[in-house]
Amino acid sequence: MAAVSDPPPPFAKTYIRDHSFQLLRDLIWISLLGTLAYTVLSPTDPSLMPQRMVVVVPLILGLLGAWWLIQRQYLRLASVLVISILWLVLASSAAIGGGLRAPAFAGIPLVVIMAGILLGRRGALTISLLSIGTGALFVHFADSLPPPPVPHSPLAWFITYALYLLLAARMIIQIVSHFHQSMQETDKELSERKAVEQQLRLSEEKFARLFDSTPFPTLIVRLDDNLILNANAACRGFFELSSDQIIKQQIEHLDWSELSSRWPTIVDTLRREKTVGEVEFSFCRRDGTTCYARLTAEIVELQEGLCAVVALQDVTLLRRANERLIELAGRQEQLATLAREALASTDLNALFAVAAEQIVQTLPMRGVEFIDIDGDGNITIRNTLGKVPALPVPESFFRGLPVDHPGWSTLPAPLAERATDVARHGAVMLIRGHQRLFGALLVYTSTTLDAEAVFFLHSVANVLAVALERFHAEQERRQIESQMLQTQKLESLGLLAGGIAHDFNNLLTGIMGHTSLALIDLPPNHELQPHLTAIDQAAQRAAELCHQLLVYAGRGQRSLEVVDLSTLVREMGNILWLPTNRSHQVTVHYDLDANLPPILVEASQIRQVVLNLLTNAIEAIGERSGSVTLKTGVVSLNATDLRRLRLMPTISPGDYVTLTVSDTGIGMEEATLRRIFDPFFSTKSKGHGLGLAAVQGIVRRHNGAIRVESTPGLGSTFTVYLPVAHQATPVVTTNTTMPIVLHGTALIVDDDPAIRATLNRILERAGMITTEAADGRAALSVLTESALNIDIALVDLAMPGMNGIELLAVIRRRIPQLPVLLMSGNAGEVTKDNLPLDHYTDFLPKPYRSRDLLEKMSMLLQRVAGIAYPRQLRSR
Repeated sequence: MAAVSDPPPPFAKTYIRDHSFQLLRDLIWISLLGTLAYTVLSPTDPSLMPQRMVVVVPLILGLLGAWWLIQRQYLRLASVLVISILWLVLASSAAIGGGLRAPAFAGIPLVVIMAGILLGRRGALTISLLSIGTGALFVHFADSLPPPPVPHSPLAWFITYALYLLLAARMIIQIVSHFHQSMQETDKELSERKAVEQQLRLSEEKFARLFDSTPFPTLIVRLDDNLILNANAACRGFFELSSDQIIKQQIEHLDWSELSSRWPTIVDTLRREKTVGEVEFSFCRRDGTTCYARLTAEIVELQEGLCAVVALQDVTLLRRANERLIELAGRQEQLATLAREALASTDLNALFAVAAEQIVQTLPMRGVEFIDIDGDGNITIRNTLGKVPALPVPESFFRGLPVDHPGWSTLPAPLAERATDVARHGAVMLIRGHQRLFGALLVYTSTTLDAEAVFFLHSVANVLAVALERFHAEQERRQIESQMLQTQKLESLGLLAGGIAHDFNNLLTGIMGHTSLALIDLPPNHELQPHLTAIDQAAQRAAELCHQLLVYAGRGQRSLEVVDLSTLVREMGNILWLPTNRSHQVTVHYDLDANLPPILVEASQIRQVVLNLLTNAIEAIGERSGSVTLKTGVVSLNATDLRRLRLMPTISPGDYVTLTVSDTGIGMEEATLRRIFDPFFSTKSKGHGLGLAAVQGIVRRHNGAIRVESTPGLGSTFTVYLPVAHQATPVVTTNTTMPIVLHGTALIVDDDPAIRATLNRILERAGMITTEAADGRAALSVLTESALNIDIALVDLAMPGMNGIELLAVIRRRIPQLPVLLMSGNAGEVTKDNLPLDHYTDFLPKPYRSRDLLEKMSMLLQRVAGIAYPRQLRSR
């Protein structure tokens, strides 16, 4: 490969220019000195001085003009001006001085030499021809030429020739100096050229080695015939061809590469823009693999002609990486679409269908199925797409898996055996939440899944897990809202029932108290006795109604005892009966566990729960034949079980005794199920809607829960959960058959005058002295300022200003051992659980009979005094 020659150095032209400048300057100075010397020293007739000045003055002016041009670097023009003036002056002087015999004509050869030096061959030839022509004219017209005005004396010839000799010597010296300096410069130039050539050869060798060792495949192609002049070693290794198969071959013969078909377009672009970049083409290797290269080319001028240096870069990995990035971007877009669908969708089946479509569109799958796993590990196939196995999923396969299990990138053995008729490969991705396993994603393929496909499936499973977590959280939120709404309803009903019960109980206390007094005063066979007894019974039923209203709201006074639920239900079976027109249509079955742990409950309220549930079950069967089953048992519930059961209300994990009442009735729809516990809601035309509300209130007060399952046309099942009693509570029994006699002084504290009057009459008839106070502060005044010795205080809890609890606290600070009997018409808010009851304090709910009051006071006084009072009522 030939190297490109560098242009000659510019110092030669610079030297010639400097030499011409020096020679021209010397010529001008010598000419000026010679002219002045000739003018002054040459003898002449004074009358001829004007003629001489006509020649001398233009000569001097011309030389000075040439000097001005030299100062402004116009060397060529100055040279022409000097040569022209000198020749004209000498020719004119020769014409008037005798022609060829004039001394001036002898200086014309010097002008020719100077013209050759300053103006080159053309200048010398021009001046020579003019001089020869002028000499020929002088010869031809020799007789006609005027004689010289002044005879040429030897001195004149001496001065003239001396001037010519000086000028010639100066020119020869300049020429010789120029020659020697030219020789030196030539030698120097030759030495430098040799050094440059040596460096050029070394550079060419380095370039050749660099060209051959560069890691990028590089070609040199002649553009005229598309011939490959050279190819480095990287190029030979890049195409897996030998040098003979590449070098001296035309690109059109490279049929294994797409470059041959695209080369004409590349050449057109090169000729137009001198460079080409970022051109990709494909080529085949020996093993048949298709690879890709990127081309960059530039035009260079070489000895062989106009060529293109073509650099190549293998971009196969980069192109495949870009294709993979595009594929991954598509997968990310699929995941983003699925995530948006998961956020917007409330239908899990639709969400799973979208997820299956996204998987099939992204990966070459034969089949996809989604497995739903409930809290107990039960398996249900929710959605399928494509070809999936016909055999069911093994029930025990997903049981016992930890929540953080990563899944399987290949089919496990039990699932691989199940999918033998579908595919040999696949993966199982678990759909797991923070606390439990929601399900699994199963995919079936013909080939092994790579890591990126497994990652994509993991991402899909994570998106579905988030959606399921949100779905279940939304369900729990709705359940909590429903429970809160139910609680608010019960609280509202409780407030209403408490207010009604307080006022009614105060009224009934007066009615029952006065009735009791009247019955005591009348003889046994008096004609008013039956009427008073009827009034007392009606008041008692009204009191029971108030108590029932409090029970519906989950309130009321509690009297807890340890019972066996199976025994309680079995005892009720002896007294339960069906209407005569239904006894042959409805059958009641009992499935009672004989080894139940005890429960701490209010037995009467639990009996009411059993009775209400049984009554609802019988009424749900209607006029058809059917059966009702009462079943008891015990279960241990953990947090997962509680989430799965969705009990109302929520309860804590632990051991519970269950009561299940199932019927084969008409069942209930979803809308009815949501409202069955609402107060005053009933599906029966004559129903009051308080039965199930009371059941839920009772269960709630016992820290239990209730679950309802119903299918329209198949029946309903109610399951009550009551906590197991781990500590037995003794049952306090009272003997109310013996009469009581009281004495002493009693302080009555109540804001209701009717209540105070009734209590006064009851206690006075029982033999006690009474004093009254309308509020707490008045009671404190009686206790501290009265001369009476108070033996017992009867205190109403609900009073304006200082209530009963506050008054009791002051009494305990001042008179710690004073017996105090608290009373209230709203027993739901002041049960024994939240009253400061002790050895000196007891509680009696309103309304009450006079006998109940006297018995409670007698027991309190006996407990405080530690003596046995005669248990006999004083009759009057």
